[in-house]
Amino acid sequence: MFMLACWRLLCMKYKVGGSILMVKLDDGEDFLERLHEALREAGVNSGVILSCAGMFRNSRIAFFKGEYAGRDFPEPMEIVSMEGNIALSEDGKIFPHIHVCLADESQKAHGGHLLGATVHNTAELAILILKDVKLLRRKTDSRVELQIE
Repeated sequence: MFMLACWRLLCMKYKVGGSILMVKLDDGEDFLERLHEALREAGVNSGVILSCAGMFRNSRIAFFKGEYAGRDFPEPMEIVSMEGNIALSEDGKIFPHIHVCLADESQKAHGGHLLGATVHNTAELAILILKDVKLLRRKTDSRVELQIE
């Protein structure tokens, strides 16, 4: 199944093959918004992010110190590494938990939890779909935990 979703002249493409969801995002697209859309449309609510190649601009990444302390990076940066998982939250919404390492023009790396980003040129993701495993995000007293069913 090949799907194309165009919105405001921006085109996200995705395709499911076997246990893999491939997603291609174009320049100017909101990364997390469009990822959510692809996951919903493809019916994926549990998965593992295997890789992502491309670039971001207007990125916000954070370090967790009891709460997320975020830092903004407006300049274009290469996606050096991306990993994470896709789970369902308690209210049934898709919850991507994503960590990235981004490199600036001088090749200095910045990493942490991805809070938001705009695609610069392209972003190409491979996600392993977990069909027989259900990942759930549950809030406890002081944190959000992953449960595996």
